[in-house]
Amino acid sequence: MTDRPRQFYRLETAAALVRLPPARIRRYVRIGLVRPVRVAGRTAIFGDEELARLRKISRLGDHLGLNDAGIEVVLRLLDEIERLREAVDARSGAPDERA
Repeated sequence: MTDRPRQFYRLETAAALVRLPPARIRRYVRIGLVRPVRVAGRTAIFGDEELARLRKISRLGDHLGLNDAGIEVVLRLLDEIERLREAVDARSGAPDERA
């Protein structure tokens, strides 16, 4: 794992990096599929984790053909799997091998 500084991006830059229209990202934020790190006034700020989630959303929708409701279900399940893995790792004292 690298210790590079965390970077933050405005909506327009994030949209270009993940190759999604800004309007679609705004919709994903509005329906709760992704949460900006912070909102300064009316400007949404996204970090690397949010960009990774947007890429995942794009793959689920554009490449697998899921609608927003399907994407929401899949993301919820993936988030729960990650929480369960972390809980198991914490209980067993095992280091995280996915990093």
